[in-house]
Amino acid sequence: MTNIQVVWRGPVKRSTGLGISSREYVSALRRQGVNVKVGGSPSKSTVKKRKVLIYHQLPSILNMERERKQFDRIILNTVWETTRIPRGWVSKINKFDAVCVPTTHNKTALSKSGVKIPIFKVPHGVHVDKYKPGNKKYHLPIAKGRFVFVSIFGFQHRKNPEALLRAYWEQFSAADKVLLVIKTNGYARHETGQWIRNRIANYRKRLGINKKTAPIVVITQFMSPNQLKGIYTLGNVFVLPTRGEGVGMPFLESLSSGVPVIATGWGGQMDYLNDGNSFLVKYKLKNPQSGMNSRHTIARKFRSLFSGKGQRWAEPILSSLKGKMSLAYRRPELCKKKGLKGRMDMKKYSWNRAGAALKQVAEMK
Repeated sequence: MTNIQVVWRGPVKRSTGLGISSREYVSALRRQGVNVKVGGSPSKSTVKKRKVLIYHQLPSILNMERERKQFDRIILNTVWETTRIPRGWVSKINKFDAVCVPTTHNKTALSKSGVKIPIFKVPHGVHVDKYKPGNKKYHLPIAKGRFVFVSIFGFQHRKNPEALLRAYWEQFSAADKVLLVIKTNGYARHETGQWIRNRIANYRKRLGINKKTAPIVVITQFMSPNQLKGIYTLGNVFVLPTRGEGVGMPFLESLSSGVPVIATGWGGQMDYLNDGNSFLVKYKLKNPQSGMNSRHTIARKFRSLFSGKGQRWAEPILSSLKGKMSLAYRRPELCKKKGLKGRMDMKKYSWNRAGAALKQVAEMK
């Protein structure tokens, strides 16, 4: 065992990407022999150990003066999606002893925003023994004999569902043997599955698309872990024209499952996406407000987070997205080749690697 006790404060019970990563970091640290307590204050039985708080929440919430009385070292573990973090976060982050982020994209954003404390890259991982090519495909009869695009995301503007839908509708017709399967969810009680489907149907009408389009299956109900794994292996390719990702966990999980991805060529995912395992979509960096104010917007914006001065994120170029989707459809053997490369690449991204990196930061004095 190490000579530190870590108290971890983070959303370990949430089912979001942040919640999953929080649980995985805790487990990875424990496998490294670190004494980790989730929540609360340091244990009195560890008097001789150095007390380290790892805070996996928004930096604006922590009472630093109070925490300094019980911890020797206080570390922030965070993630961000645009070119700059919210201005109000900078002074709060600089009160920590160090900050850990999962990708180069995050490190650059924090540094350019004025963060002065040491910034360490502690990558996320993926369980290649759980997300694997042999996983049973999700049962969906309509998928038989079709080339399947799959996408998994929360129904919010940053994920860019409108570009995905528009590209699919415009590029393919009912004559093409294709299928788009979307697994998504809302963020409020009223954002039900029917609400999401209505938003999608109304958007199609606004675009004036009158032709018979290729089918789309929208799944909004809760899925078991095994069902979710089967969504990946159901696909020939995973597609998400995101505007910004801190990491992009579904990309990691898809590649680990042997399924290549069509993704925006900017963001945290560029630490592990490349032309060998992915189809990268061209983009332009723009102010998030420009897209939020567009007539094409159909999902929750979270405008307060992404309206800061100097913030930019990627706006994928629609023609490039359509071209990549068409290429994947026409070249299924290329998808298999990229998927095999992605599977091999992901074997380097273990959570044990993440735990070792985080332990090293926690043990610093």
